[in-house]
Amino acid sequence: MLSATRIKQLRSLHQKKYRRHENQFLLEGNRLIDQALSADAKLFEVWMTQKNLDSPFGKNILQKFEEKKIPFSVAPEKIIRQMSDSLNDQGIIALAPIPVYEKYDNPPKMAIYLDGIADPGNMGTILRTAAWFGIKSIFRSHECVDPFNSKVVRSAMGAHFYFSHFEAISEEIVLGDYSKSGMEILGSDMNGSPIQSFILQTAKGWIIILGNEAHGIGETAQTFITATISIPGIDGMESLNVSVAGGILLHTLTS
Repeated sequence: MLSATRIKQLRSLHQKKYRRHENQFLLEGNRLIDQALSADAKLFEVWMTQKNLDSPFGKNILQKFEEKKIPFSVAPEKIIRQMSDSLNDQGIIALAPIPVYEKYDNPPKMAIYLDGIADPGNMGTILRTAAWFGIKSIFRSHECVDPFNSKVVRSAMGAHFYFSHFEAISEEIVLGDYSKSGMEILGSDMNGSPIQSFILQTAKGWIIILGNEAHGIGETAQTFITATISIPGIDGMESLNVSVAGGILLHTLTS
């Protein structure tokens, strides 16, 4: 049985300062934890309700825990709810170390720079989309929402475990290196060239900047842009959600 002190300690990981101090975070939900296992993520421990354990999903994932020698315990629904940050917990929570990523050195051939992404749902969706399209390098400004925020983690659905680079770094450093390397630095704007007509064949590599939901790409990052691209749409709509736009752009850039 989990002690009140241990529950409190685990619950504290929903706050950034405690996550960073402990270098750990929580995963909640069947699909997310199953996806983490598929990515060969390290899990310290897992807690499940008896109801979940008795389900077809529970029987299947239990076998994976045993194969990977991951400690697990049955916990009452009340305890799972106390540890959970979700209104609709699925009766399973896992404790994982924050992954260790490669330290940035040279500009990768394909990358994303997140410039002040503030909404956790947007951040998580962008990460999930990036992983889907095989983007291994994500860089972010220090103004972005914490990527291990519980809502980001749920929205990303295991994407955190697929990246090689995932670092908070100033735009001057990473975009400056892309500029010196002669790679394309792409920015999205409604007045830019249609993405369908943009040609990448001769590019040495590229990084695309996705800007803040309310203010777009910051002034500093804008100074590095070598090509401004757009997603054509019907007149009258103000703009696309940044995570939706990011998905469309990545689909085109990686096709």
